[in-house]
Amino acid sequence: MAAIEIAGYDIGKVLGVGTVGTIYEAKDRRTSAIVAIKILHPTVSQDRLIRARFRREMLILDRLDHPHIVRCFGGGEQDGHLYYVMERVDGGTVKELLKVQGPFAWPVVIEIARQLCSALQFAHNHGVVHRDLKPGNLFLTTEGDIKLGDFGIARDLEGTDLTANGMMVGTHAYMAPEQIAGDRSISGKADLYALGCCLFEMLVGRTPFVGDNYQKLFEQHIRAEPPKLRDHVKDCPAELEDIVSKLLAKSPDERPFNARQVQAVMLRLAGTHRGDDPTDHAAMGRAGAAPDVGAGQVLHSGRDILRQQIDQRLSGNSPDEISWRKLGMMVAAIAAVIVAATFLGN
Repeated sequence: MAAIEIAGYDIGKVLGVGTVGTIYEAKDRRTSAIVAIKILHPTVSQDRLIRARFRREMLILDRLDHPHIVRCFGGGEQDGHLYYVMERVDGGTVKELLKVQGPFAWPVVIEIARQLCSALQFAHNHGVVHRDLKPGNLFLTTEGDIKLGDFGIARDLEGTDLTANGMMVGTHAYMAPEQIAGDRSISGKADLYALGCCLFEMLVGRTPFVGDNYQKLFEQHIRAEPPKLRDHVKDCPAELEDIVSKLLAKSPDERPFNARQVQAVMLRLAGTHRGDDPTDHAAMGRAGAAPDVGAGQVLHSGRDILRQQIDQRLSGNSPDEISWRKLGMMVAAIAAVIVAATFLGN
């Protein structure tokens, strides 16, 4: 039990610890609903900039009411603790799923991108640039819904910018060139660049640019050509490779116009590769497996595979473990039939 009290809530176990806040499970005493409460760390609670960012995040989430953005139920300050209440999302994060499953089958990536683009377009329409889009901030429900969260360093184009001119904010492996430069005119195009990095990572298992320090990463973001997807994912549709390449363009003007345009590509890909023949969903979802999905096979499986992988991670079973268990059960059943037949024959 946490040594913190928030009026109206029973505080439970710790769900996660970040650089500025801790997230607790909590029960709303009025409705009995299970929620999550993010509370600012006491060690940084006197920092005026951190407090301002925390309040800004709460206000941003409060106005971004969208099915693919973590929902906020309000917040405030109690006994010197800044906090806000949000929906609890039980399926973990895309980062955690990648760690267990390895690269995703491309139909799964299309399904994730379709949902994520909807969230990004909504945020951008409301003047919010996330600035920290990465797999660790993509939360999953057990039903396979994506929830974009952690708007702690988001820029609110309708409010006062809390980032000093020329100051870099973000996660190095996903930062757009203009973000690295500390450009004050940063737009939603920076989120699109990060989206490209995320999609590449989901498909390949690593980010497009890697380095053992931030200088090497920044140099690549600014000058290096990103690797081609189909050099790593042989069955990747050409149109998927093309849109990821455009998302990773160095100049914001060369990237897609907006997230809605990217979402349209994902929907078109789903339609192009939809068919009537059954697909081995388990094989497509297997860690490291290259799914054999063509124009004559079913793509409605993207969400089914994602749900299956989430369930496997939460249950602590890998796809291979499940396959071996099923094989063992089949062998045992066959052996029982043979024993029974032998017994009856005698």
